[in-house]
Amino acid sequence: MSEELPIEDNEKELWERVARDGRADSYIALARIAYNKGKFKESIAMCEIAREYFENNDASDRQHEILDVNIGISKNYEELNKSAEAAEALEKAVAAARVLEIETLDDLLRDQGRHWYSANEYEKSLACHQEAMEISGLHLKDSSAGVDYLNIGMTFKSLKRYPEAIEALRTAREIFKEAKDSSYIVTCDEELTEVYIALGNPVEIQYYAQRALDFYTLLQNHRHMWWLKYYIGIAHRLLGEDDEAIELFEDAKGLALAMGYQEWEFLIKVEKEMAEMFIVRGRVHEANEIFRRIKSVEDIVRSETVREAA
Repeated sequence: MSEELPIEDNEKELWERVARDGRADSYIALARIAYNKGKFKESIAMCEIAREYFENNDASDRQHEILDVNIGISKNYEELNKSAEAAEALEKAVAAARVLEIETLDDLLRDQGRHWYSANEYEKSLACHQEAMEISGLHLKDSSAGVDYLNIGMTFKSLKRYPEAIEALRTAREIFKEAKDSSYIVTCDEELTEVYIALGNPVEIQYYAQRALDFYTLLQNHRHMWWLKYYIGIAHRLLGEDDEAIELFEDAKGLALAMGYQEWEFLIKVEKEMAEMFIVRGRVHEANEIFRRIKSVEDIVRSETVREAA
């Protein structure tokens, strides 16, 4: 009967039921309503009350409920951009999934791995993705292999374990190439580009960055275009090809600004590269002016960040 009521009446009825008997399913229903309204903190609070009830009342018989409520908590934290908390909630969901032996355990681990990655917890992320790949292999789920190798390669890159990152990313690239999945192929090219930048290998930087740039130029995806121009500029700098490097840095910055892009981190990276190039060419006054401007912008951005946090 209550499901046919307008949402306001349904919510009122649920609150009355909670006040009367404190039923966990009523809290879960209220949590869903709060989630749909964008009230994520309120939704978490409702889910946590329900979770506590399930955990303290025949928990062994309520693993499905514990699984679902923790997934709900994780989704709320994801909406709040709290990656670590989302991953921690999924830890409890994964534990329940192991007890239940559900077939989607690997997908839960991938989600948890992505959240740990966003939280900069790379070792935890790696463990999740490696186990997900192992489980998929046991169940002959070949369709996820490319994504698993890509995730693992990205995590190795963040851990600065570059040889392992290269191996994983190249394996992912071959799988996507066989599947003719061009968007993932190019993602691998970009990731490999960043690995080779860390290793200071200009030849490989150019090889992978140029392939990705050709793809995104065709699509006119400007954000990827200016990053890749910046990367190729680094390759030219490493090769001692100063004129080409400066031209590419200017192109990257100009394209970003022309598209209204104002991510300070990227613009400052380009400015610093150009300043270093000017120093090499003896244009010290211009380099110092760039460094002065960078410091000024960094001070402004830092003060704005502090103000927002306050």
